[in-house]
Amino acid sequence: MFAVENPSQRERLRALAAVCDPPTKAVLLRWAVRPGARCLEVGAGAGTLALWLARRCPAGDVTATDTDVRFLTGLRHPALTVLRHDVRTEEFPPGTFDLIVARSVLCHLRERDEVLAKLVSWLSPGGRIYIEDPSFFPAASSADPVVRRLGAAIASTLAAAIGSDVETWARSFPAPLLGHGLAKVGVRVHCPTLTSDNAAGSAWRLSVADLMPIMDRRGILPEAEASAALARLRRPEFIDVAHAMIAMWGVRPPA
Repeated sequence: MFAVENPSQRERLRALAAVCDPPTKAVLLRWAVRPGARCLEVGAGAGTLALWLARRCPAGDVTATDTDVRFLTGLRHPALTVLRHDVRTEEFPPGTFDLIVARSVLCHLRERDEVLAKLVSWLSPGGRIYIEDPSFFPAASSADPVVRRLGAAIASTLAAAIGSDVETWARSFPAPLLGHGLAKVGVRVHCPTLTSDNAAGSAWRLSVADLMPIMDRRGILPEAEASAALARLRRPEFIDVAHAMIAMWGVRPPA
């Protein structure tokens, strides 16, 4: 969906990391992850979190996976392994990992329920899982009609093109983990503010620019209207809350 070969893709991924990494790290830092832990990040994107995990677990093994690893190949740390891997069709042995992280992954997979079951099976007894995905419910209630229209267009485009759910999936948290019998389940909601010059605003603008041709081609949002919305997001006075990042986590009980 988001073209990896697009020159702005690395910038988009780094903007998303700048928005999501601080609250994610705040949760992970609560946990006593041992230095030799075996960690997995699914859909590691630009690799900022995987590299942080490797530095936190220098005697362990951190595996950073994605279906396209071109933005991960430059990462260097003795504890870090980069692996091209499709979580929908490829496996790891049961009980392989002490910590699994997947951010902005499951919401984009039609097979999200099956994939979550696989991730839980890859946890060691006592292992932890952290899942984080966006929900656009703030955009739906925005006082700004442009933000409401743009949020709905993005959600519709992603759903039609690849089966994404950026509306209801994350709002169901933590029920999916409770359904797999995990313990010590928790939830965190982070609603980043969008402005013309912050990382969240940059991520939105770059994402919309990437999706514009698809939105226009599918008749969801004409390109002229999308361009006008982008111009609005660039105004110095623009400020809004357009999406939420919702995280859930839990522990696989000992056998």
